[in-house]
Amino acid sequence: MANGSKGTAVARVFLLRSNRIASAWRQLRNSRRPHGAGPDNLLDDVIESFIIEVGHALEGELGSPWARTRGVLRLAPARGVRMLHDEFAALRRCMTDALEALESPERDRRIVDGAVDEALDCSVALCIGMTELVAEPPITPFGGLVVEVYEHPSSEQPRPQDDTQHAPSAFH
Repeated sequence: MANGSKGTAVARVFLLRSNRIASAWRQLRNSRRPHGAGPDNLLDDVIESFIIEVGHALEGELGSPWARTRGVLRLAPARGVRMLHDEFAALRRCMTDALEALESPERDRRIVDGAVDEALDCSVALCIGMTELVAEPPITPFGGLVVEVYEHPSSEQPRPQDDTQHAPSAFH
């Protein structure tokens, strides 16, 4: 198979099987949670859209995959930026595994790495901007909606008094 054919095959996987890469990401993220802990992924709503946009970049589409990504990006400044680093590291691993399985050329790896780096940098800048009065705006904008997740620390979570107080988190 020629390199051009492999590049096309890789792009097709990212475009048509984004749900499989996203599923691998969720499984990896869930495997690192304490037993019984519920999902807490911040990227959950944007993951498939981002993978598809990276697929378009692999096909040669110009511009930022992250700027074209749609969905709700949840940010939790109380958790710090470490959670974002962990989620994007898991995503990079799953995308890289797909590249390796398809024996993709180095060019594809550079495209994927650049897209993940750009998305991480933007997400971290947005998260820092939620807590600091003077913060640098992200170099690359995010194409979707950004929401801040307010969470009660687990040791200070209020106990529900009635049926109206179930959610430990609130979106704003």
